[in-house]
Amino acid sequence: MKARQLLIAVCASLLLTPLANGQKQHAFIWNAGTGMTDLGTLGGDSSFALGVNDSGEVCGYSYLADNTTYHAFTWTAAGGMVDLGTADGHSTRAWAINSAGDLAGDSGTLLPFYWSPEGGFVLLGHNPNYNFGFGINDNSDVTGQFYDSDDRVQGFVWSAASGLRKIGDLSGLNSVGNAINNQRHITGTANLDTDVYVAIIWKKAVGLRKIAAIGGGRYTAGEAINDNDEVVGVAIDFSNKDTGFYWSQATGMTLLQTLGGIQSAGFGINQSGEFAGYTTNAAEAFHATTWATNTSAPQDLGTLPGGTNSYARGINNLGQVVGFSDVP
Repeated sequence: MKARQLLIAVCASLLLTPLANGQKQHAFIWNAGTGMTDLGTLGGDSSFALGVNDSGEVCGYSYLADNTTYHAFTWTAAGGMVDLGTADGHSTRAWAINSAGDLAGDSGTLLPFYWSPEGGFVLLGHNPNYNFGFGINDNSDVTGQFYDSDDRVQGFVWSAASGLRKIGDLSGLNSVGNAINNQRHITGTANLDTDVYVAIIWKKAVGLRKIAAIGGGRYTAGEAINDNDEVVGVAIDFSNKDTGFYWSQATGMTLLQTLGGIQSAGFGINQSGEFAGYTTNAAEAFHATTWATNTSAPQDLGTLPGGTNSYARGINNLGQVVGFSDVP
């Protein structure tokens, strides 16, 4: 599989939303007491919440009134949605947020960025060609993907002190970092020489290793990792069916229970091991869900009013969940 094909697979697993049919999506935050709260937009039809910290601060991106340009945002209950503007005059997306409110994301020129409330945008790397910042930890280390000089996709870890370094690959040359914990351990995906992509963990001391793959799948990726090295993620087979999984060193891979349908995915996990994502129900509608443990039945979080499908993308240590839902 060529590097550009990997990008398509990664983007499919990250967005997982029926934008092609023109359906409006709104970002939400959910908690057990009040259910889903619609976060609104920055003037356009759609917005997407992708991360949340323990202060209840949400990050994501929203389309502006032209429904073409999109900007990264942060949201708080007190201040609402705040437009963060642009890094280089183009669109921006924020994929992850840490405890200090620092962000990882990408600009419209497809360069990763680090953003902080004090310093604003810092663009990472120099090759504007399908590069993304997907994850950030509480030390403000960023992970993601970039194209190197050989036109390979390479996962990276970046910090202000040490700059950007590759995390390496397996036998197939390409890798992606999707999330990073506070030990600087990264999960994501890498391909084998068979062009099958498998979920990985990277640790500086031991390098990159395979942790999970689903039989018959073309693409398996770790999407979130906590400080206990518990990983949740998704596999995509050749029919584009999504299958969610949980992995730990103690248990190995566990497939996620669903709401009665055949699809699922895990996208966020907190330090207690509670995780969030989505499954399909018996009618094959996608609903945002949480799982208390790797063997638990999912809790259906529903949708925003008038919606049919919803997707959870992040969960904090208070059990607050963020994602997006279609709306009328």
